[in-house]
Amino acid sequence: MNRYILVFIIVLSGLQVFSQSTYSNTPDSAALYPKKYGTFKDYAFLLNGKLIKRKALLNNPEAKLNNVFSNSITLEGKRYAGAVYFHTEERYAPHVRYADQPAYFINGRQVSPYQIRLIKLELYKRISKSAQDTTINGSLYRGSIHVDTDEDFFADRIALPDLIEKYTGLKPELVTVRWLGSQNLYNSENDTGTIIRSNFPLYSFKIGNLSVEKIEVDRVHFAQGKRYVVHLSDYSYKWSKSKAALFFEEPLALDTVFPCYVSDYDMQEYSIFTRAEIDPIVYHGLNFYLKKLSSTMELLAVKPSTATQTDSITVQFIVMKNGMITALSSVESDKPGHGDILSAIKKNACVWSPAIMGGRPVFCHKKMAIFYSIDNKGNIQSLDRVEYRYDHH
Repeated sequence: MNRYILVFIIVLSGLQVFSQSTYSNTPDSAALYPKKYGTFKDYAFLLNGKLIKRKALLNNPEAKLNNVFSNSITLEGKRYAGAVYFHTEERYAPHVRYADQPAYFINGRQVSPYQIRLIKLELYKRISKSAQDTTINGSLYRGSIHVDTDEDFFADRIALPDLIEKYTGLKPELVTVRWLGSQNLYNSENDTGTIIRSNFPLYSFKIGNLSVEKIEVDRVHFAQGKRYVVHLSDYSYKWSKSKAALFFEEPLALDTVFPCYVSDYDMQEYSIFTRAEIDPIVYHGLNFYLKKLSSTMELLAVKPSTATQTDSITVQFIVMKNGMITALSSVESDKPGHGDILSAIKKNACVWSPAIMGGRPVFCHKKMAIFYSIDNKGNIQSLDRVEYRYDHH
């Protein structure tokens, strides 16, 4: 079994099973409502890096939850099922990932830095950005990014505050959320998850369908009273979504016109395959791709009924191992409208999946022909068909 298939299986499988109370992932099942809460049984409690007794939290009103480590650990000669970390001193505070980020919006609705990395880039329609700092609900953001997509991103999702109340029976103000199985699939710190303390409305999740698979609750007694840690095991990221995570590494440097086209990539140091075990293809098929190109060029979605002639353009380019494309060119003499077609291909470069060789993504040469209809003045009226070509000469 090659490495690509192994990674895919890992993504689709569950991560780890908690010792806390676990609830079914059936959306309307009464079993989702907890009858009891866990208490991090057999877990070590640490405050500012030092092992403490649980009751010590009652004497530390400034103590805040840092993170949770769910693998067995030995501390001071004793074996624990895991560890819960708290802090009062700033030097022990957790690192905040995606701090100093822009405000992100999908189809006009603000989302978190994690949620923006869940979009299907192959379905985006347009991207805009602003470098102007903005304050929203008291939070300062470094600019803003707006993404409009063909999909209704929120159609089958539930907002985090609603999820907490519906599936745990708890009020969101009493809850700290520990989000597992998101970005952890792509880094080595895969035992801690991400702690979400506020801005719950910026998060939304799918129930079932390989997204939220488990909801678990632990209760902690702080000096101010009881609080609850809700563990969400969420497998939203899949292998094909890694492009979105890469895409937003430097959000304010995005090319909003050609977001997935690389114009000046130096290919001299790389092997470029002409065929692969798995060739690069467009997501959702060529008919979907044709509609995307037509929409970009503001052309009819179907061939016009008026008298037209058929012509074509054959193009070649390189699909990079991250799924972006580069080195686009036409292999034949230029004709009216060809520049618009090439521009549309660049604008819709996000739809490509990378080629796979030996279980790994590789650079691959790609060629395709686009057939179109023109009127008696030579103007393109519609794009009619796309075909892959496998000779590169």
